[in-house]
Amino acid sequence: MTRETRGPWYLLTGVILGFIVGLLFAWVVSPAEYTNTHPDALRADYKDAYRAAIASAYLATEDLTRAKARLALLNEGDPAGVLAAQSQRYLAEGFSYQAALALAQLSAALGEVPAPASFTATASLLPSDTPIPEDTATATQEVEPTPSETEQTPNETITPEEDEEGQPTDASVASPTSTLTPTPFLTFTPLPTRTLTPTLAPPFVLQEQALVCEPELGVAVIQIIVQNAAGEGIPGVEIIIHWDNQEEHFFTGLKPEMGWGYADYTMTTGISYTLHIGEGGEAVDLFVPECTDDQGERYWGGWRLVFAHP
Repeated sequence: MTRETRGPWYLLTGVILGFIVGLLFAWVVSPAEYTNTHPDALRADYKDAYRAAIASAYLATEDLTRAKARLALLNEGDPAGVLAAQSQRYLAEGFSYQAALALAQLSAALGEVPAPASFTATASLLPSDTPIPEDTATATQEVEPTPSETEQTPNETITPEEDEEGQPTDASVASPTSTLTPTPFLTFTPLPTRTLTPTLAPPFVLQEQALVCEPELGVAVIQIIVQNAAGEGIPGVEIIIHWDNQEEHFFTGLKPEMGWGYADYTMTTGISYTLHIGEGGEAVDLFVPECTDDQGERYWGGWRLVFAHP
């Protein structure tokens, strides 16, 4: 009687079949369903939608505390940088302009930098310690007479004293009738209420234009820096560039590691560009410049533009 000897292949085959059956059961027969999961467990595209919703809510309410609490649920180390990167990605991939703007605004707010100048307006307000009545009616104030005046009789007659012969004495001559003059009413007319008139921020002016020759960049880049009057970078400023009946919009602050007022754009050789900051800003005509290194080799350079408030 011979004894059949089986190798390990039967065991391996059983493990493989069990694994396949388990996958079919888990993925087809009874797949897992997630409900009320934590936001940090979302898929990458759902996280983008979650951030966009938070940014839109912040743009409407300006409630930064609630926006921070909502973003904290994603457990991301640098939410401001993530929002800036998503805003830049939205612009590149053709998403909504308003969604990209909201993300850039919230990223700037989380970075504790000044609010974007392109989307804000200042208003001249009255001092809080100078209240002015809103109605224009004349207010009348009546001054009451003093008690001493009310006790006096308007017409007072003094009887003269007579001497022994019946003649009036010199000291007791009848005094003339005295009449009190009524106190006039005091009136005042309030100043008209001043109307708050919003004033737009002044346009940005080109402060510096310098040729950039850095062969390590490998491409022709326009480096834009937008600053306020104090020299601080301003994020969220819209930059518009035109060429060949086309235009593109992008914003500062999307690369926080380069500075909140920084933005850049890659040029194409043989094309002339016109760039300006926001609406009504100073326009700058640009082209791809040519640089030469120490060995005489030529390569394409770029530009560095600094804009600031006048």
